[in-house]
Amino acid sequence: MKKLLWALLPLAVLASCGKSNQRKLLIISNGNITSNGQNLKIDNPSDGAVEKIIDLNDPNQTSFTLDNNGTKSTIEIGSETGFYVLNLMKDTLFGSQLVDGRDYNNKEDLGLDKQKLMIDSLKLVLQGKNISEANKNFQIKTGQVIKITNDLEHARVFGPYKALDSNIDAPADGKPPVLFKIYSSEELQLRLQEVEESYNYTG
Repeated sequence: MKKLLWALLPLAVLASCGKSNQRKLLIISNGNITSNGQNLKIDNPSDGAVEKIIDLNDPNQTSFTLDNNGTKSTIEIGSETGFYVLNLMKDTLFGSQLVDGRDYNNKEDLGLDKQKLMIDSLKLVLQGKNISEANKNFQIKTGQVIKITNDLEHARVFGPYKALDSNIDAPADGKPPVLFKIYSSEELQLRLQEVEESYNYTG
């Protein structure tokens, strides 16, 4: 029996190590982000987007006490494995998995048909419509936290006002990364305006 217990001990250690980093939390705000245990603080507000990623190693930590420029609240986060995003910006955030490189900020020349498709898509997204797991997109309202994927190993997430990095870290298993892009409302509205102007001019 003792031999069996000693044989199982390394497996238990490995299992506990595997659970030590099962959640990541990306915080996006309009000010500096400071984290200390279960406490989050936002100060020095600005118009830009500030990001901070926290590795949640304690499975029992499912909430944060937030001080957002003097306004205090509690943020709840799920305990399930995954990549979470917390929106502490003034406006709603939108995001999507980039399937076949579909990035709203991609500046390549678009034909009229693709311009029209992008215009229709952006209008729906900004209205909070056509957003679903099946469409691989999501909406995060101010103060809301959502899980965008269970796949921590392959997920690579790019926040607002950030271009996709050409030097993306490759997953250890050799499989391709799964890319996610998050946009501010302002970004999408500006992109919609650009595409509409181009479409009206060429159409």
